[in-house]
Amino acid sequence: MSPVARTTIHYGVAVALIGALATASLATQPRAIRSDDETAPHGKLAKGKFLVASRSVVNPTFFEAVILLVDYDARGALGVVVNRPTAIPLVEALPEVKELRRRKDVVFLGGPVARDRMLVLMRTAKEPPDSLLVFDRVYASGSLDALRNSLTHGEGVRAFAGYAGWGPGQLDAEVARGDWLIGPADSKALFDVAPNAIWDDLVARFTGKWTALPGARFADAE
Repeated sequence: MSPVARTTIHYGVAVALIGALATASLATQPRAIRSDDETAPHGKLAKGKFLVASRSVVNPTFFEAVILLVDYDARGALGVVVNRPTAIPLVEALPEVKELRRRKDVVFLGGPVARDRMLVLMRTAKEPPDSLLVFDRVYASGSLDALRNSLTHGEGVRAFAGYAGWGPGQLDAEVARGDWLIGPADSKALFDVAPNAIWDDLVARFTGKWTALPGARFADAE
């Protein structure tokens, strides 16, 4: 098991509701139509990369999903879907974290695996305790102390129930099949852009084609 997966927060509040929301949400997703001009995936798989579901993906679990890879090596890969917010306040899932009581953070559905576990992404200039650097100033952790530290001193927090996982070579095969576009992650997409806009914008960025209304939101992203 990935070291990231081993350190996720185990929590008991709102787990059943999160599962119900996921089932309802995914059941109503429209089916994608394969595009004849779909650009082939590019870039190399690595920690700190975005995986953007191509227009050929019809599996409702990953339909129009954007995944941040937080771990990738010869043993497999682990990531979280960053554009599936729920209506569940994070404070309801983690009531013991008093720093959340005046905030409006919600729980995101991170993936189909281990939805009774929570992984937190934090944007902060200083490394939080018990955390893993994913890419520039963005850390992953399953530590409540790290979460509290980032709520007080950080610049953004996202909490994910569950994650997406792949065994050795599995994700590589999906990329070779054309399921995923690959590109560098950036913190603006994670913390500053509305979740329902992320997929359209990244498809446009990684393919050079707009799939929805034009308007580059990442013009200054590196």
